[in-house]
Amino acid sequence: MLDDGDLTRFLSAFEARDLPGVDPRPPAEVLPSEDGLFPAEFGRLVSSLQIASVLGDVPRLAAVAARLILNEIEAQRCAPLSDHDAWSQAIAWAVEQPAFSDPAALASSSLRDRETIVGAACLRLRKRGFRIDVGAYGPRIDGNARREIVRSVEGYTGLLGGLDTANQILRAMRDANNLHDGMWLFGEVGLGLYAAKHPMIPVGWLMSLALRNLEKKGTARKPAVAWATLIELATDFAAVHDSQRYSSFEDMDLHPSQLHRTLAASTLWREFFTLPQMPAQAMRKVLDALVGVLTEDDALRLGFAPSALVSEITKLSEWSAEDRATTFPRADVERALPLLTRLTKGAAERVNSGYSDPLAADGRTQDSVLLFACGRDQAMTLPRSFLAEATCEFVFGLLWSKLGSDAADVVGQTMERAIERACRGKASTVLSSHTYEVRGQRFECDAATRHEDRIALIETKGKMLTRQSRSGDMFAFFRDYNDSFLRMLSQLVRHEINLRAGDTPLTSPGEVVGDLRPVKVAVSPLSYGPVSDKALSSTVIRSLVGAKLTVVVPDRENERIIADFNKRTAQLLDDIAKVAPKRHGLAHLIPYLIDVFWLDLGQLLYVLDRADTVWDALRPLKHITFGSRDFWTELAHAERGGLTAGKWRPVTFISGNAARRVPQ
Repeated sequence: MLDDGDLTRFLSAFEARDLPGVDPRPPAEVLPSEDGLFPAEFGRLVSSLQIASVLGDVPRLAAVAARLILNEIEAQRCAPLSDHDAWSQAIAWAVEQPAFSDPAALASSSLRDRETIVGAACLRLRKRGFRIDVGAYGPRIDGNARREIVRSVEGYTGLLGGLDTANQILRAMRDANNLHDGMWLFGEVGLGLYAAKHPMIPVGWLMSLALRNLEKKGTARKPAVAWATLIELATDFAAVHDSQRYSSFEDMDLHPSQLHRTLAASTLWREFFTLPQMPAQAMRKVLDALVGVLTEDDALRLGFAPSALVSEITKLSEWSAEDRATTFPRADVERALPLLTRLTKGAAERVNSGYSDPLAADGRTQDSVLLFACGRDQAMTLPRSFLAEATCEFVFGLLWSKLGSDAADVVGQTMERAIERACRGKASTVLSSHTYEVRGQRFECDAATRHEDRIALIETKGKMLTRQSRSGDMFAFFRDYNDSFLRMLSQLVRHEINLRAGDTPLTSPGEVVGDLRPVKVAVSPLSYGPVSDKALSSTVIRSLVGAKLTVVVPDRENERIIADFNKRTAQLLDDIAKVAPKRHGLAHLIPYLIDVFWLDLGQLLYVLDRADTVWDALRPLKHITFGSRDFWTELAHAERGGLTAGKWRPVTFISGNAARRVPQ
């Protein structure tokens, strides 16, 4: 296992390369080890060495030699860096290669875009006086420096004014054409082979800080200078965390040793660069389904008429704008929306009061806020897609607080009913909450459709990504991931096993089932962010074949979480092997996982609304691999490139409502 001190050990071996008795020997002769570093782990060290070389902390020759050794060992595991002699010999061999004999050739040897960009960001922060170091796992920001950077970024946000900062961010995104069919596009940029590479502005983090400072009016003497400084400092801070992609080919072949850090990076990327959102039309369908699920007894326990709440939320959504924040007189809102005002305690005065660092997502409270206080007399809503997501999070949270354990059934039934309604008329057979038995064992299919040989199996789970997971607690993340996606996928695969045996309600007795084409859809109530990206979720499953995770630092609770994770993945992969296509006698996971989707409820309802059939709704999603890590960016790229033509109805563009007063 790579240790953070291995960068120092590599440099020690590099310095010893010219000592007497060190004989240059090819890496393939001296480094192979059955229990040493995996190539992916050494690859991380090579990347860190190159970043450090940009900072001037590591000789360029050492970084280039490490890259050459990585190229030589290929797929072999190599000795730990504690084997000083072996590494000194391999490094001595590397620096003697003809390509490095010419100083000009060494100086011109280029680094990858990632290392150049991250290293340059580290250097700029260091020049500002912040302590930045580099270890084997990449850049490290000193604790005091981290707090000072975060304070400075928030200070500039307050200097510009919270509302002005939020409006400026949204305006910049509109100007960059990052709005498509009412959804904001937060995906990675510059991923093409010849596209210009640059670090992304952490708009998610900055918007959260802007909302924290809504009560502050702009006081900057030179707003343009303050804005430029804010963007540069925040962008460099985000880049140093090295969670951004710089190529569409990244994470396509994930080694198990990198699973933990890849998932951690995807979680951190979400907190820096995105905001949760949902199509407004999907929100309305969820709320309509909820009204149909709640009983009179539920309404009594809730203390209000659900239909009245839905009516007021719908009004607020209609009054809000699609492409900008909207402000209203607070008195008008309270008069027009009395129930919503009572349940939300009015416009939220202190939002994100415990939040400033993106690693402290547990202090971010904005995600369930519908109305924000904007001065003493004004209330504000975010653009409609953010409001829709906040509405669902608020309503689901309200259910849990009022109904207790019964809320799980209500949320589950709401999801199933919303999906069933969205599928009506789009397949000849539509099932919802359908139970069946196979050899005495009871199964329940949350939703399923069939039209001719085309089948969609849909499984839902009310489990949402917790704030603890979003704050970087990876054991909590593995728990959430296991209880959501892996559990749903396990159920979907079991349904497919039964389908292939002709034992589900979707087939007739004696029917030939070999040619059936089932797709599997796992649905969470709210988004899990980039980890549910189709390319990454597929790569994660494939990386777990033959792997078993272990806990390095003993901890009973963490060991239980990882044991449960290992148990479920082992059973899941065994079940997939029963139905996946075979190649050379082994299960071929790539084509099988092409037909597996992990969506949130809003995403599924959106694609179902855009197509005439369930099958056509999912078809464009199968092969979309732009690598942007953002579902809505993927769809926008696909639509603008014509990949949805003939399958989805064209987008109808409607200008946003910029009304400033609540209709009387």
